[in-house]
Amino acid sequence: SSGINAEYGGGTGFLGKCFIEKVLRSCPGVGQIYMLCRAKRGKSPAERMEALFSQDIFTYLRENCPSQLEKVVPVVGDVLEEKLGLSEEEERLVTDNCHVIIHSAATIRFDDHIKVSLQLNVGGTVKMVNLARRTKNLVSFIHISTAYANCNLNHIEEKFYEMGAENDPVKLLELCEWMDDDVMGSMTQTLLKDRPNTYCLTKALAEAYLFRHATDLPIGIFRPSIVGASWQEPAPGWIDNYNGPSGLFIAIGKGVLRILEGDRTKVADIIPVDFCVNMLACVAWHTSLQPIENKPIIYQCTSGTKHPYTWTQLGLLMLEFFQHLEPYNEVFRRPDVNFASNKLELAYWKLISHWIPAYISDGAAKLTGNKAHMLRAYDKVHKASSTFTFFTKREWTWTSENCDMLWGELSESDKKLYNFNVMDIVWEEYYPNFFRGTKKYILKEDMSESKLVLARNQQLRWKNMSHACVAIFVASLLYFLYPLLAAIRS
Repeated sequence: SSGINAEYGGGTGFLGKCFIEKVLRSCPGVGQIYMLCRAKRGKSPAERMEALFSQDIFTYLRENCPSQLEKVVPVVGDVLEEKLGLSEEEERLVTDNCHVIIHSAATIRFDDHIKVSLQLNVGGTVKMVNLARRTKNLVSFIHISTAYANCNLNHIEEKFYEMGAENDPVKLLELCEWMDDDVMGSMTQTLLKDRPNTYCLTKALAEAYLFRHATDLPIGIFRPSIVGASWQEPAPGWIDNYNGPSGLFIAIGKGVLRILEGDRTKVADIIPVDFCVNMLACVAWHTSLQPIENKPIIYQCTSGTKHPYTWTQLGLLMLEFFQHLEPYNEVFRRPDVNFASNKLELAYWKLISHWIPAYISDGAAKLTGNKAHMLRAYDKVHKASSTFTFFTKREWTWTSENCDMLWGELSESDKKLYNFNVMDIVWEEYYPNFFRGTKKYILKEDMSESKLVLARNQQLRWKNMSHACVAIFVASLLYFLYPLLAAIRS
């Protein structure tokens, strides 16, 4: 890593900041890291980078080797702009000095409009490829895809899957330039076919572009599954966003989300972010060693096939943690979670477990002069949870020959420094740390023992209240049924 300069597109994202932190901490001799960054919410790229380095994840570097942070250079750019919006000077800075380009800038929203997804996930890839072609000393171009790019298949290999003629990434990008948003939107279902959302589709299209138009570059394609909190680095359970499983865990732990559509027997394929980062660093190294004639190598980073953990196991662990061990400080109801196998069952339990409590809560809020918000909250929760349905009802098997080959080529010391062996994960330790991370890093809750005691007592009151409600319901039912049964007997 000594003297190597890298360009990272998407460095302010969850995976990006973890990767940058790891490289700066573990590779003291690394050169410059040029971070493509746009202005956002009134903050310049330099201000955004300053805010980024003030986050918890960079505490070790700030306190022990702050000079490493000076190696990160913000490059003002935007994947939606022509030539990435780079000035001539900043483009020359990258093309003259970079050896490695990592492209992870993308929209990860499942419900984005097809045009937005195409322009970001496919158009951004095209522009990064063009930048890579102008980079004089490029040895490695890593494209971060997803293990779910081909989720229309049940068994997914580390290979490129051709798409139909109607799914030509270049022609679809040309349509984006002139076609009306509504007309483009009307084509969405035709383009999706048996894929669940525009994210999975456009990630597959980005891979198609690379295999059809960029095989002259030293490309590696990295496919992680659902990226979750860290296993060990920078701290056990570190997480900083509501995306994916963390938002799900918070909604369940708060007692808001109590029913999901899905199959409890299926595997939850979640991979810790530090395993992704470690493998990504190794993929960048390994790609630099491959002859350019080789087709891009695809590396899948998943856990479900080798080291499965089902939604049933995860659900039981959640209830034990959020009901008894370390509940959230403030909850809507006592946490519970169940899976509905069909729409009718889902609708019934939504009414019983979600809508009725929401109406009661909002009604009580209005009577007491407080703000009613639970009905609106449930609209958002249901919309968010519905995007997971495709993934909670199914499971996949992934091959890992390239992943295993990569692991086999590491030295013993590198295996310790860049561990991505999923068999080392102890799920019964990982998930409680993940849950704890949502409390500490996302919700910023008071983690003191006194607060924990109050939260446990609150859960006990909810438990007693639930038992009392059940007892009252049964007693009332018997009270009204007894005269009827007595009349029938007589």
